[in-house]
Amino acid sequence: MLNPQRVAPPRRVPAGLEEYEGDRQFATTLARGLELLRCFTPEEPILGNKELAQRLHLPAATVSRLAYTLSCLGYLAPTEQYGKYQLGSAVLSLGHPVLAQFTLRRQARPLMMELARSTGGTVSIGIRDRLSIVYIESARHWNRRVYPMEIGTRHSLAGTAVGRALLMSCRPAERESLLNQLQVKQPEEWRQHHRGLTEGVRAYPRHGCCISVGEIYPDVQAVAVPLGRIDRNEPAAINCSFHGLPMDPDWLRREIAPQLQALVRQLT
Repeated sequence: MLNPQRVAPPRRVPAGLEEYEGDRQFATTLARGLELLRCFTPEEPILGNKELAQRLHLPAATVSRLAYTLSCLGYLAPTEQYGKYQLGSAVLSLGHPVLAQFTLRRQARPLMMELARSTGGTVSIGIRDRLSIVYIESARHWNRRVYPMEIGTRHSLAGTAVGRALLMSCRPAERESLLNQLQVKQPEEWRQHHRGLTEGVRAYPRHGCCISVGEIYPDVQAVAVPLGRIDRNEPAAINCSFHGLPMDPDWLRREIAPQLQALVRQLT
């Protein structure tokens, strides 16, 4: 009698967390619920079970139970659209205690505001969120918001100046690990930005800064410098970005980077 063909068991862990497959200490249901919350973005603040199921690659029934539980706990809130959810106020109560631990923000804020005013740019501090950058402080000289630069917004690690400078705040082994993870877990991001990223890391010892010119948004340019390890031993970086000006990498390095470096010396 022929042996029946063995079928591989279905993947249980969320996409991007495959290294935890088979880890008995890894709480898969908890991970799924947290990944569901991460599906909501400023661009897509309202999502339904069907959309969540597609993003999470999970059965609709599983997503429905997760969404119901998170709604009961206040982390999701139902909308006027039937079967649609938005983030609930309980999510804010999680974020505030984390930001409060970064005491550097209070020291940096007036210096960032002054630099934003004198340069006409937006000055932000970023830390790592997996393979992205998340802003923990931001200051701009104008109230017009063209692109998301607010506290809590996530940005590309590979394609931004602040992401590249943050890599320079990491230990060499940590930086190498992150570069390898980018190639494996975010191949499209790596394909799009690896040349600028590699050149930026290679040129950092010469310039003491990293730049990104029109790589994420075609009319945005930025320069960033490492902050080293700040509160909670987090590697961090600070950048100054400009929207709508003629693209000029030499100007960023020559005029703006020294002002950022002077700001960092005041903080460290």
